[in-house]
Amino acid sequence: MLRDEEILELLGDGNISEIGSPRSETEDIDFPFAEFEHLLDTFDNENETRLIVQDEEWVPPPLTITSKRNIRWAQKPFKQPTLKLDDVEQNNIILELKSPLQYFSEYFDYDVFENMAYHTNLYTILKDVTRFKPTDMYEMKRLIGMHIIMGNLKYPRVRLYWQKHFEVNLVAQNMTRDRFFSLRNNLHIVDNNEIPNGNKDKFIKVRPLYTALQKKCNSLPMERNLCVDEQMVPFKEQISIKQYMKGKPIKWGVKVFLLCGECGTIYNILPFQGYYELDQDIIKTVGCGACVVLYLSQNVKLNRHFLFFDNFFSSFFLFERLQQLQIYAAGTIRTNWFANPPLLSDKEMRKLGRGTTFEVTTDVPGCNIGIVKWFDNKAVNLGSNCIASVEVDRVTRWDKKEKQFVDIERPEIVRLYITHKTVELF
Repeated sequence: MLRDEEILELLGDGNISEIGSPRSETEDIDFPFAEFEHLLDTFDNENETRLIVQDEEWVPPPLTITSKRNIRWAQKPFKQPTLKLDDVEQNNIILELKSPLQYFSEYFDYDVFENMAYHTNLYTILKDVTRFKPTDMYEMKRLIGMHIIMGNLKYPRVRLYWQKHFEVNLVAQNMTRDRFFSLRNNLHIVDNNEIPNGNKDKFIKVRPLYTALQKKCNSLPMERNLCVDEQMVPFKEQISIKQYMKGKPIKWGVKVFLLCGECGTIYNILPFQGYYELDQDIIKTVGCGACVVLYLSQNVKLNRHFLFFDNFFSSFFLFERLQQLQIYAAGTIRTNWFANPPLLSDKEMRKLGRGTTFEVTTDVPGCNIGIVKWFDNKAVNLGSNCIASVEVDRVTRWDKKEKQFVDIERPEIVRLYITHKTVELF
């Protein structure tokens, strides 16, 4: 084994190397600096170009809508476009079924309950609420969980959940009655002092919950077939945005607009408190209902999805704009919102019999929209920017006069609309 002195002697002053000795200060270095700098510039430019291409996103075309006076219709078959749709995003492979609590936690995570506890404590301090013990996020979770239980097991009075003969152990053992009422009375999600003067947002005190819900919904991979419709959240107490909708299963409540898939999954949501929160220029151009569809479908990727909606939203301008965005749509329509196309009257179609179909298409450059009028028991008008009659199938319907089922013809657009707009939201 070598001693330390022998190792240092072998190393010398550290300048000896098997790679080679250093050049002297006077030795000329013949290095191609110009070529090296050119190579670096080329490399930087190529990388910059690649980064720009990778970061480049599709920019929607400017909003250009045909004037109502320039809308023309021709009594000719709709020229169906040849569609080559891109693949939709797929969900990750499900290895195990999640529990309801796990699904709930994906929409409302740790930060939501932490924020809820913080603003509840802040409110009690600002209001100088006496004999209030500060809460935390775990107690907030129990409070929300108890409300979910009470929403399913409905007692006429809240106090019954703690009474001897009606006691619900899952409620009574997690929180005392007085603590429950204390938390519920002081529950806050935002700081009241931060609400601006002249605020018009009726949902401002629950806006963080809506934001968390919408963020999760927007992140979900969308199905091929989508639907826009309205839903009523049941509510009969005193609130300025409460509505009454005749003919709906839930007549009283808060109306929300939803973008959903065939399975009922929500991909976007808009609580309705008036159209002032939407883009007013777009409303003036395409109308209120169409503006709701454009707002909800702003995250829908081009050339991937079919969108269905009813006559509350349909308009000529909406179908034209969706065609520009490469979103293929179909829905029932009101003909006066389409510059009164030259369709056969209901009387004429009744004479022709059930199953009669009449079709017109646009005569506007760069715009391809078709309208189909189909007569069943009553006339049904549908419009689309991607499909019309195409193949006609047969469907069994009840005939009141003959008192038996009969087979009648049905155009393709009606079949698709009934099949894919299966999520009726009330």
